Amino acid sequence: MNNRPNAPYKTIFTISLFGKTLQHTREGGGFVLLMLGVGFGAINTGNNLLYLILAMCCSFIAVSGILSEWTLRKIEVTGQLPPSFYANGSVALNLKISNKKKKMGSYALRFFFVENAVNLEQDINLFYLPPQSTHTKSVFLKASQRGPLEIDHCRIATSFPFGFFIKSQEIPLHLTALVYPEIKEIPLPRLGDLEKTEGISISTEGELLSIREFREGDSLAQIHWKSSAKTGDLRVKVFCEEKTQTFKIALNLNDPVTGLDLAGPALEHAISTAASLTYGLIKQGNRVALSVEDFETVYENTPAHLQKIMEYLACVGHS
Repeated sequence: MNNRPNAPYKTIFTISLFGKTLQHTREGGGFVLLMLGVGFGAINTGNNLLYLILAMCCSFIAVSGILSEWTLRKIEVTGQLPPSFYANGSVALNLKISNKKKKMGSYALRFFFVENAVNLEQDINLFYLPPQSTHTKSVFLKASQRGPLEIDHCRIATSFPFGFFIKSQEIPLHLTALVYPEIKEIPLPRLGDLEKTEGISISTEGELLSIREFREGDSLAQIHWKSSAKTGDLRVKVFCEEKTQTFKIALNLNDPVTGLDLAGPALEHAISTAASLTYGLIKQGNRVALSVEDFETVYENTPAHLQKIMEYLACVGHS
């Protein structure tokens, strides 16, 4: 089940009518050419045997259309996604495929999405679905874009019975989820590198262990100014190892040059960077706050706090 509805057949042309699509495969094209050749020969020679072969070929095409139509009838699909997940991260999609026909089974079924924002890591194919039965399938789904995700249909296709044509149609499928920004592997700020990290401010809390002379690489934020003023040399505070760090991530949604709102790749990059920093720092046990022009959080490092920040970042730019 993915965005390649034609696999494993190569198609020649496609016809769409009344919500249904008929694709002519390469094998079907060869059969049609053979049928035309038989028909041309029958007309030129008047051979009754060739007319019988032509009629048989036409009946194959008619039977193919009727059986494929019956196969696609009364198929229902329901699915379930987690309420939220990260963009470009694999998440389990559970599907229940039901055949509501009383007597006839369905054959060679294939399911796929037409939305470009979602993709499945493997195909969903059912060779046979008995009448009045339900089959459960679990696959991994990826969403490439953050924000509210709504899927209201999928497509079902079949090449049954001869593989001459691929017939497909839309069927209702209601799926909703909130896609968080993509989490990327980026360097997390360290205490000594703080001045080089744009948009991040840090403070430390904990028991003061001692005061020592300033060394190259020490953060200016750790300078003990009273002691430095008394001695005339820079001195820094040393905390016990159990200290905690607090980070404030300042997200600027305006272009620093033009002052206009960020949009497109620039906006997605800024949001993904803020989300990645938040995720990584909280997973390290740090207390993190997010500051935006119209949104600000307190310092926390709980899963609920991480969820609150991700929900806000996922909806930025989406009404």
